[in-house]
Amino acid sequence: MIPPPASLARSVHTFYVIETGAAPVEETVPAYSAQLIVMVRGSVAFTFADGRTGCSSRVFVNAPQLRSANSVLEGPVLQIGASLTHAAWQRLSNLPADVVHDRLISAEAILAPERIAALEAAAEACDAGRIGPEAVCAELAATIAAGPFDLRSDHVEVVETILAWLASGFDPDIRALYEAVRVSPRQVQRICRRFFGVPPAQVLKRFRALRAAMVLAQPGLGEAHRDALMATYFDQAHLIRDIRRYTGRTPTQLRQPSVMRALLDPASHGDAGAPLMAAAG
Repeated sequence: MIPPPASLARSVHTFYVIETGAAPVEETVPAYSAQLIVMVRGSVAFTFADGRTGCSSRVFVNAPQLRSANSVLEGPVLQIGASLTHAAWQRLSNLPADVVHDRLISAEAILAPERIAALEAAAEACDAGRIGPEAVCAELAATIAAGPFDLRSDHVEVVETILAWLASGFDPDIRALYEAVRVSPRQVQRICRRFFGVPPAQVLKRFRALRAAMVLAQPGLGEAHRDALMATYFDQAHLIRDIRRYTGRTPTQLRQPSVMRALLDPASHGDAGAPLMAAAG
């Protein structure tokens, strides 16, 4: 994991590097926000929850995921990516998450030709050993910072309020969200669908499952965090169902070594990990 510069703290959750050996690696990809990805070496194929499939190119985008997906990395792989915030995805693509999700998108559909050329050149230089992954992240940062679309101020205000509401606890009351905004509940629902893909109650359900997965995958977070999160579930069956839906793993599988387990560090998940980081701090 490579933290973003302060100037991109509201645009990038984290930069990350995934490297594998020559053997194929099968992994589940949790229901993350959009990812801008550079494949320095190797390839990765995705199968999404609705049966849609996609294969990587040198530079591509994994649109916001509302469900977990299966992937196969054909090695040796060196993959460098940026996990985008919900607002950054809109600034970069202007594509509503409730319409465009759970699919791969070609770089040409979103990025300017000069930005694609810069990322491809960085990938080639990294593959040849002339630069390191951090330099590729710098090119990703420049691409994200150049996002061409402006956001409406009222939309930004609602999105930030939703994020603050999500970060206020493990199971915040939805009435508190509606009381905190200056627009109608119908407008909140509409804006939430555009940025997060689903209404607020479903966003909370996804964040709660990801947080539970983080706690189970990172035992060092402590028993108190685990108990607080588990208390938000009606029973164990609901916990298992939601974790499987959004991470593709069972609670037991989350404790086993895997690429995904390494990616379930709360510090790398921005808004979803914020309550855990606050409690740990």
